Amino acid sequence: MAVDIVKMIADELVHLRPDLPVYRENQRGGFQEPSFFVNKIITHIKPNLFGIQARDNHYQVVYFPLATKPNTDMDAMEELLKNNFNRLNSFAYVRDLEFSHSDGALLMMFRVSYRAIPADEGVKQQTIDYQGGLKNG
Repeated sequence: MAVDIVKMIADELVHLRPDLPVYRENQRGGFQEPSFFVNKIITHIKPNLFGIQARDNHYQVVYFPLATKPNTDMDAMEELLKNNFNRLNSFAYVRDLEFSHSDGALLMMFRVSYRAIPADEGVKQQTIDYQGGLKNG
């Protein structure tokens, strides 16, 4: 089963601010302000036994603030995200949050770690033949 972590991030952002659009692709005419843009940065995969993988996905969320008071808006959004953006449903926790300002936008970088276990599509045991009874009795 493929997991769409970017959709989970977008759902969490919409839960926090339902009035703001969340983009995952660049927009020709630019982004509406205020809004969010979600971008996957890098993935680290560490193989373990039995085909299990430890995966670290790094993401960046860009917040484009109101044009009228951008610094005040970015500070308020940073506080909201610091206090409330810490888990993606029951899937995984958000780790290593970092915030910075760049070119009039708030940047939030973070990591989502989880274990990927391969699906066992093989045939399972259908029946069992059992011959048993009581010993000495």
